[in-house]
Amino acid sequence: MSCCFENTLHYSSPGHGDWGVVRIGMLAPESVQLFICPSACGRHGAIGAMKQGLKDRLFYLYVSQSDIIDGYDDLIPEAVEEVLEVLEPRPRVFFLFVSCLDDLIGTDHEALLSALGARHPEIAFRMCHMNPISLGSRTPPPVSIQNNLYSLLVPSEKRDEGINAIGNLEPTAVTSELYHFLSAYGVSRLRHISQYETLNAYQEMAGSRANLVIGAPGRQAAGQMEERLGIPWIFMPVTYDMEEIEDNYRRLKAFLFPDREEACDWGPARERALQAIRRAVKKAGRFPIIIDASAASQPFGMAKALLTYGFSVVRVEAQDCMAFDKPHMEWLREHHPEVELHQPEHHRAVLFDRRMENSLAIGVEGAYLAGSRHVADLFNDSGMFGFDGVCRLMRLIEEAAEQETDLEQLINGYGLVV
Repeated sequence: MSCCFENTLHYSSPGHGDWGVVRIGMLAPESVQLFICPSACGRHGAIGAMKQGLKDRLFYLYVSQSDIIDGYDDLIPEAVEEVLEVLEPRPRVFFLFVSCLDDLIGTDHEALLSALGARHPEIAFRMCHMNPISLGSRTPPPVSIQNNLYSLLVPSEKRDEGINAIGNLEPTAVTSELYHFLSAYGVSRLRHISQYETLNAYQEMAGSRANLVIGAPGRQAAGQMEERLGIPWIFMPVTYDMEEIEDNYRRLKAFLFPDREEACDWGPARERALQAIRRAVKKAGRFPIIIDASAASQPFGMAKALLTYGFSVVRVEAQDCMAFDKPHMEWLREHHPEVELHQPEHHRAVLFDRRMENSLAIGVEGAYLAGSRHVADLFNDSGMFGFDGVCRLMRLIEEAAEQETDLEQLINGYGLVV
């Protein structure tokens, strides 16, 4: 495996995405969004919102060439008023999205937010960025939108035993042993932003005792919450490696309950995972497996785990490698140099010269590029955690091995568009 990631022109396939900034921002309860951008910049998000049933909360202010030359600061308050006039009930949160263009023009965001807040003090206004040119920066769009989501929480005088799950876009599956772990130590709630329908109810998360950061884009937001709200945090990305899972639970106990006796027996959960692995290897071990970074935050870690379990991993599709996943990539280079590395957004990906129709792909983008007939339908480690995550992944692999997938129907179902 070569670890040379080339920074070139990007290709965006129909299988790329799912949780874009529009959908992530919609996690904020009682929120709406106004995009200020040229029409071409907004097309993708608008169509995606329509297909995902979110169009009633999404609005656009399209700027012209003359607007760009003259500046459009004065147009934004007028557009906000037009949006508020047609909304009933009125939103509690108003996200103003600007595009890459705004990074070059320099709209006075602070002055704009101050004026809007003074006019509508009952609404929380936030500036958001949909600027792919910042992907290599410290605060790319997936990170900045998380910061905006949790900036809506205000300091609370109350503190309870609840724990927040941060960064993961969907709550951890109720079947996960994580709930049993927390319950054994008296934690009754694992809170997630998607569980709240009102901004007032969402403030409950400000009183939690700790943040469990499961999704990497939430780390910066968790750091800000520690500074503003006094909530400590621990980063624990999803892993499918049995030893890493056990180590994570030891770390979590030391972080949350350093003075408590061990209260959980991992034997049953571990055994269920081992049985699931044996069944899946028996059913799907003959397939060459492609792992796509759209499916997992640690695609190289997933590759290492599956190879260890006896699967035949032949390719990892990843545009880059996150720092916390690099030890796994190095392990692959040393122990399985035959595993291919492809960048799904590389401009040569459009040639489709790496087809492998008989493969089983974990993740839609890798499946699309390879033309895989068997697809394990997973995005962003959705709902995964711990030994239960291993069991659920194995079921997805088994289901993919049992029948061929209509990839076009799958992509359309997700509402993914170029």
